[in-house]
Amino acid sequence: MKNFFRKKIKWTGIAAIFLFTAVMIAALAAFYSCGTIPGIGLADNENGDDLTFASQNNYARNDIVVDDTIPIRETTKNDPPPARIEKDSFGAEPTEKEKPAEIPSGNLIGPPPNTDPPFVSSAPASQPAKDGTVKLSFLAAGDNVIHESIIDDARERAKEGEKFNFKDMYKDIGDIVKAADIAMVNMETPIAGDDFEYSGYPNFNTPKEDAFALIDIGFDIFNLANNHMLDKWEQGYLNSINFWANQKNAFAIGGFRDKADFENIRIYEKNGVSIAFLSYTYSTNGMNLPKDSKMAIPFLDDATVERQVKAAKPLADLLFVVMHWGDEDSFTPNQWQRSLAQMMADNGVDVIIGMHPHVFQETKWINRPDGKKTLITYSIGNMISNMYPAQNMIGGFLTFDIVKATKNGVSDTVIQNAKIIPVVTHYNMRRKNYQVYIFENYTEELAKSHGGIDSDSKFSYKYLKDLVIKYVAPEFLSDFYKNK
Repeated sequence: MKNFFRKKIKWTGIAAIFLFTAVMIAALAAFYSCGTIPGIGLADNENGDDLTFASQNNYARNDIVVDDTIPIRETTKNDPPPARIEKDSFGAEPTEKEKPAEIPSGNLIGPPPNTDPPFVSSAPASQPAKDGTVKLSFLAAGDNVIHESIIDDARERAKEGEKFNFKDMYKDIGDIVKAADIAMVNMETPIAGDDFEYSGYPNFNTPKEDAFALIDIGFDIFNLANNHMLDKWEQGYLNSINFWANQKNAFAIGGFRDKADFENIRIYEKNGVSIAFLSYTYSTNGMNLPKDSKMAIPFLDDATVERQVKAAKPLADLLFVVMHWGDEDSFTPNQWQRSLAQMMADNGVDVIIGMHPHVFQETKWINRPDGKKTLITYSIGNMISNMYPAQNMIGGFLTFDIVKATKNGVSDTVIQNAKIIPVVTHYNMRRKNYQVYIFENYTEELAKSHGGIDSDSKFSYKYLKDLVIKYVAPEFLSDFYKNK
């Protein structure tokens, strides 16, 4: 009898081993069938482990578009950061946010990027240029800063089937954004996904519904390079890159999986016009990637910018550089900004779009050695935020025309009709009902009910308009601002 049980136990054990092995093989097959992140394999990962992804639920749309007027589009110097004032409602000190468990480099999780990204990594294939003129309108928006009170407001405004409703916050600017042939916005706060809590200052994580709202109203290009791009550490950074890579109608700049990706110049093409984009940040607020990370941060230093500008210039009709730089709350560009701007102009950059100070800084034309001019806005301020000083409530859109003229097969592309269109963030005394208005659509009555009055006694309709008049040159403003 004992021998019988021994034999039975022995065969049961062998069967269990075979069953366990079969289950593991099936699990591994299922795991790898989900896909891997292209371009990162044994050559880039010393351990030979591909970066893999899990569920795509964090990246898919599950919101309901209720408002039919907003249709879904088909088509360095790593200096220590200055004092930061991007606090939550009423300037309350932030509570300590969660920190994720350490994730070994080479095993980061996220979904696969689109197999057909909306950029090219080298000069477009040359095609005979047709004689004629192509004209495109371009719009660049400032910092989209989603503080905790804005997240709470979007949660309260959600309709049936929605978790958040941000789209109503942007409805006043929808027409002007949709009217632009190409529209860009700075995503000051990362879309790090459900792996992390949604949060405001100091370590932001914005719900994906905000990104969907911006896509729906017509933004095409999304800048990720800023001082908050590591707010949710390495994993949040990768999640954010992967999120944007998986949006069919979005073109992301400023986020890079590795050093090779950082050297891969993004080129946006539309109607036969090509634009090369470079994007940099002065800092990541003292947060850094792990020492063994393969990912790359586009830190701003003179030598890197000059090298990449020279590499990018021949690849496209135009070269735009997006700079996250300058001193917060300063209306005056610092000397480093001016020096970098001149160097870029000397090397043929066509447009420089500045972010980060959260207020207006100078917009101007810079003469170039080639006889052309570089358009620069050192800072266009915020698009939306809950930064309580009045000066942070007013920002702007930089708009201009791109004109490509071809004669006898030879093309010349220029920037014309540059303007600043001021916008204002409105909210009530409860820090609710956030709304971005074109300032010309804003009213003195609305200004009198603005929640910022409680925090800044200077807040008034006249104060905001005077800021625009003082810090934006008249040539870039409409007649509305020429009479106080």
